[in-house]
Amino acid sequence: MDLVSLLSTYRDILIVIALTLSILFYFAYTNWDAVSLWWKGFKYHNFLFGKLRSLSKNPDTNGDWFHSETVVCQDYSELYSKIHKDGDYYEACKQYLSIVGESGRKPLGVFLMLGLFAVLVLEAWGFSYTMSGFIDLSASENTRVIMTWIVAIAFAVILAFLTHLMGHEMYRNSILGRIRNNWAVDDPQTRPKTLDEIDYDYAIEDFSDEDSPKYKRRLNRLDVDTPKKKHTFTISAVVAIAIIGVIITFVRVKTLEVAQTQDAMCQPGAAATNSGGGDFADLYSDAPPPPAEAQQTSKEAKAKGESEICQATKEGSWATFGMLAILFLVLQAFATWVSFKFGFVGKHSKSAWESTHKYKTKSQYEMAMDAKAKKIVQRAQKTLSDLQSRMAKTLSDNTMNSHIAVLLGNTSERTFLSYVEQDAEQSMASRNRQTRTKLDREREHSDIMSTAATDTSPAPATQSQAEPETPLSDAEMEKQLLAEQQEQTTLSDEEMEKQLLEEAQAQKQETPEEQRARILEKLKAEGKL
Repeated sequence: MDLVSLLSTYRDILIVIALTLSILFYFAYTNWDAVSLWWKGFKYHNFLFGKLRSLSKNPDTNGDWFHSETVVCQDYSELYSKIHKDGDYYEACKQYLSIVGESGRKPLGVFLMLGLFAVLVLEAWGFSYTMSGFIDLSASENTRVIMTWIVAIAFAVILAFLTHLMGHEMYRNSILGRIRNNWAVDDPQTRPKTLDEIDYDYAIEDFSDEDSPKYKRRLNRLDVDTPKKKHTFTISAVVAIAIIGVIITFVRVKTLEVAQTQDAMCQPGAAATNSGGGDFADLYSDAPPPPAEAQQTSKEAKAKGESEICQATKEGSWATFGMLAILFLVLQAFATWVSFKFGFVGKHSKSAWESTHKYKTKSQYEMAMDAKAKKIVQRAQKTLSDLQSRMAKTLSDNTMNSHIAVLLGNTSERTFLSYVEQDAEQSMASRNRQTRTKLDREREHSDIMSTAATDTSPAPATQSQAEPETPLSDAEMEKQLLAEQQEQTTLSDEEMEKQLLEEAQAQKQETPEEQRARILEKLKAEGKL
């Protein structure tokens, strides 16, 4: 039994299986968090290949925790950190969508996508049935129907893919066009010099660019690598649609020519040939034959009627071809419009929409997230408690390590929430260290640059115009000496010698205190004091 016969025999069963799998996939996709939580529990607790069985035999420690305990806590904390968000995150998601300009947009839903795909399949089925006759001229009608469905689905997938990319590209170009227009009308003195420099990927809760113009903040959050408009998919889709439309029309025209060639009425001279032999009923009729003139008139009327039928069939077919071509183009335009109106171009817009679209207020969001987080905590703690009880039975009699014995005795102190809090504290401390190091480096760089600018500034014209220097602290003097040393390393021997001579000459100048002491001694020597 070949593949075509197999598909034809089990067609209904395959359709039911495909629909069932599609429905299951849809519910799993829309409830992925619940499915993930269920899968984690199944992975640890199933009796065939449960992960707890192998983890409970591992005596390795990681500080005050067993390594197996950290594995379980880390596995559940990934889902917990994703769910456990406060009201500030809700507001950050709303503001992120507002910055990108996608507050009112929605993703392309599953039902809308399936409906659009079904329409494209049905539209492609018509011309696929015509084309299937040329794929295998000796194929049976059943085989022809199966080939028609295969070709129709292939055409629908290609057209849906191209129109989706074209619509998404047109929407992205419209956003980039508005950004460039806002940049063009902005003040040239304060606006960015160019839009080609796109900053790093801004997270949903990152608002470090609040001082930038709104169009620049929007550009930083788009899923683009350059602010230039692109028309690659638009041109490709238009060319592909035009080629497919021309090929479809050509095949339909050739199908019409084949049909009219096989029709005897539409062959030149066929009417005269068929009517020349007369009617067989006339051979056995006793009535006299009609006059020759009447027979000639009847032949001409019959030939004219047959010619008009063939011509009407041809003209009607051409009109149908034109209508089908218009319908084909309209469906592609509709698919492009759907892709233009739905979907996101921001890097994190879909995640922000998924976190906020079900909740109208901040309090509703917080209540829902707390309920989901509590369920995760319960599942995680149950898994951790089961692991700890298994480890107590497995390791208590097989270990001689006092540290392991202590850990087995104080399992109540190690809970999932305590691990989450400890991990959060470590992450916060690490971020604080990184921030503090960055600020220190920026402050040192700023001090060095300001000191270098002060040293290179022109000296006062006279000594009377100079202001007394304020004493420097040890830290400031140390930074100044380091800056001077850094400048000295870039000077040549002649420049260094000149600089040292100038410093020695400047040091020879007496200070106001030295001048006062010298004049005082002079006056005493002259007897004036």
